[in-house]
Amino acid sequence: MDTVARITATREEPLQQRLFARVEAVARAAGHAAVLDAWGEDMLLMRPNPDSPAHRSS
Repeated sequence: MDTVARITATREEPLQQRLFARVEAVARAAGHAAVLDAWGEDMLLMRPNPDSPAHRSS
């Protein structure tokens, strides 16, 4: 919940993307890959870019 509070307070994009990467992995492991894949290019907005600070651990 600290991460969500920080995102709410700062709107920090790299942190949002790191959180989404974790959520995506759990969702895929739970069998929701088709739902995520249906989002198409919108996924690119939420995933960390490998060259961005979001891709690095904090």
